Amino acid sequence: MQHNKTLSEGEVLLNKILADLELKELQLKVLLDITQSINRNVKIEDLLSIYENFLKNELKVGKLALFTNDSFSEENIVLKCSLFYGANPNLKTANISEILKGIDSPQPISPSNRYLNDFAFVLPVFHKDVPLAYVLIGNIKHGDSENRTEILPFVQLITNIILVANENKKFAKDQIKQAELKKEMSVAAKMQTMLFPVSFPDHPLIEIHGTYLPHHRIGGDYYDYFVINEHEHILCIADVSGKGVSAALLMSNFQANLRALVRHFTTLEVLIEELNTCVMNSAHGEKHITFFICLVNTATNVLTYINAGHPPPILSNEKGIHLLKTGTTGLGMFDELPFLSLGYTKITPQTKLLCYTDGVIEIENSKEQQFGIEGLEKFMVESTHVKSLKELHSNLIETLKSFNNSRPFLDDISLLSCRYRN
Repeated sequence: MQHNKTLSEGEVLLNKILADLELKELQLKVLLDITQSINRNVKIEDLLSIYENFLKNELKVGKLALFTNDSFSEENIVLKCSLFYGANPNLKTANISEILKGIDSPQPISPSNRYLNDFAFVLPVFHKDVPLAYVLIGNIKHGDSENRTEILPFVQLITNIILVANENKKFAKDQIKQAELKKEMSVAAKMQTMLFPVSFPDHPLIEIHGTYLPHHRIGGDYYDYFVINEHEHILCIADVSGKGVSAALLMSNFQANLRALVRHFTTLEVLIEELNTCVMNSAHGEKHITFFICLVNTATNVLTYINAGHPPPILSNEKGIHLLKTGTTGLGMFDELPFLSLGYTKITPQTKLLCYTDGVIEIENSKEQQFGIEGLEKFMVESTHVKSLKELHSNLIETLKSFNNSRPFLDDISLLSCRYRN
């Protein structure tokens, strides 16, 4: 009798060893399938298909629900149902995030739980304290009833492997997109810088100077200078609404149109109307350009101008400070300009004109107060005796830095100045 009993215990032990080996073989097989699929960069749907087949057909899991955290965020957990079979489908539309809230370790599910009682276990899957998923399984038929819980850690493991691999794949795609965007922004920045004149001609009657300080975001600032004939000179400055590559592209197109139209220049009014049409055709009303353009005539000592919605340039002479506001709306806001007026003023010796973009007047101090046009007017009053426009610009940049306590500027800074020497 003793011999038969010992043999029976041996058979039980042998059967258990064989069952364990079978389970380990299944686990190794699915691990190999999953890792090979990950290396082949297959879709998440294919990985989940391998996962579901293993649980359903190999481990004989009769009921399964896999809820994954789409946001991959601890602060904003958004669970979606990625796999579901064998249980009441009403759970798929329940507030599962609230139902599973606070579960951070594997645990059995109480039969009295009216939401989850179709299942026997809940397995939370975390990565760096962030919940990746929650696995609900029930009706497990693999092996004997005493050892069925042994599969739970492995189910957690393969769930983690699949979902982390998917997040890494998304992260890699995001990195590639970021690299491509960075390259595009670099090209746009170079393109924008090329819009500005490299130098200005040395003229006996007119001194001109420009300064451009780009911000890390791609903007749409632009200024330029043209010689029409021996006595007539055009200065202009512009800014596109919005930032980014699209703004830089629109301004590049605007510059090309302006330079083409200036070759056949007749009047400022005709030029502005043609430019408005060009901007409408390019931007289709989605963006507009503020623009200031002036014609300096050294024979008549008259400056004529049109301000198309741009921050008003400041004219400084012996009579004081003047804001050049006359003109029209921003270009590209209307198919046809609703009104158009030509401004003009006499220029006298040492008259200075300061043009700028809104990045100058919108600089804020620690109290969130803007430098404003008033700050610019005060600066110009105090700069009556500067020796050169280069010095004027340098002093203004230092004044702006002092105003905002040397914090980084939040926008492009563009300055274009002219001084009448006669």
